[in-house]
Amino acid sequence: MAEIIDGVDLSKLEGFRSAIQKEPITLGLKAKALWDGEMGRATVHIGPYKLGDQEIERDTRRYTVSYGAWKEVEDALGMVGPTDREEPVEMALGAMAACIVNSITWNVHRHGIKLDDLVVSVSTDVNPDVLLEVRGPEEHTACMQNLRAEIKVKGEGLTPEKLEIIKKLATHSPVDGLISQANQITHTVTT
Repeated sequence: MAEIIDGVDLSKLEGFRSAIQKEPITLGLKAKALWDGEMGRATVHIGPYKLGDQEIERDTRRYTVSYGAWKEVEDALGMVGPTDREEPVEMALGAMAACIVNSITWNVHRHGIKLDDLVVSVSTDVNPDVLLEVRGPEEHTACMQNLRAEIKVKGEGLTPEKLEIIKKLATHSPVDGLISQANQITHTVTT
């Protein structure tokens, strides 16, 4: 009988983990941004992906997101008819938070940790100097200051050692790694 924990068949998960240890697999991901004809606005399309050599394409995988800025920022920048749109840095922070949830939840059971609740909040202070070409791209690390990932967990027996394991698991997130290569990220784990 399968052991199901948090909606996952552990034997299948461990089988997948063993398979990729023997023969690594790649997920082919892509996003396409189309300029909307107005400064700072784009529509992003996310569609098919690859699981190894197999391309996965179906109508329910076609996501579209309108990117821009917040109404007040667009107004300050001189946009005629400012609106509220998804802001790219916020979306990256959201992706990072979701990916940290994934890296923790896919792995905590292997360390004997049972979580009852997990909330990841990611925040930063953004300086738009480089975006607006006030400073050069060599200053990118100064764009996002105070980048933080706060991880709140609940569960029985969460010792300081187990909290350290959870903190380490957060750094296994591919999006965390993507962002942390240019920025120092402070991870905190609290109950």
